[in-house]
Amino acid sequence: MTKTALALSSETRSVRRSSLLLRSAKIVCQTGEYVCLVRDVSDEGVTLGFLHESPPEARLILALGNGLTYPIERCWEAESQAGYRFAGPIALDEFLHERAPFRLRPIRLTIPASVRVTDDRASHTARLIDISTHGAKFECEAPLERGHLIGFQLPGMGPLRGEVVWREAGESATRHGLQFESPLPLRELALAALRLQPFGPRAPGTVTTPMDKATAA
Repeated sequence: MTKTALALSSETRSVRRSSLLLRSAKIVCQTGEYVCLVRDVSDEGVTLGFLHESPPEARLILALGNGLTYPIERCWEAESQAGYRFAGPIALDEFLHERAPFRLRPIRLTIPASVRVTDDRASHTARLIDISTHGAKFECEAPLERGHLIGFQLPGMGPLRGEVVWREAGESATRHGLQFESPLPLRELALAALRLQPFGPRAPGTVTTPMDKATAA
């Protein structure tokens, strides 16, 4: 019997559960956006895994790759995973199949941070808009040539290289879309997000009960 099954209350055991999942998603809370892994889900709630400590906030927004969002409330946590109850009814089939009008993109984290971008001529300070394992979007006063390989340096992360695949002029800066030469490991993205958006202090009385005494989502 899995740890998740041990944690289920008698009420939750009667709810139809899905197969175990391992799908990337993100959570949105007061301090920022962070990578998570959807481990299993039911009509009542969801178990999320994290590549770092779980967030201290009890109420979060879970966002899937197709843009659907779900308010959730924490019921238990243990090590690097936590169980959450959906704040309202959900369509389980819609959650499981994660349908989208276009091909699903990797999870993108919106993180306001400064980055350094380097082309053949100079190094520039840019403003990060969002980032995924496959690329990033940023604003830079100097327009960078589409199709060129550039260097990309985010604080706390090793140097990356990528191709400028699109650019769009704005009033004060040009937006650029960057595709990395090699995908960024999901763990590295998760840890970078936590370094740039550190969690606030845990409130007194935060749930930290062992799995066998917790009430599952």
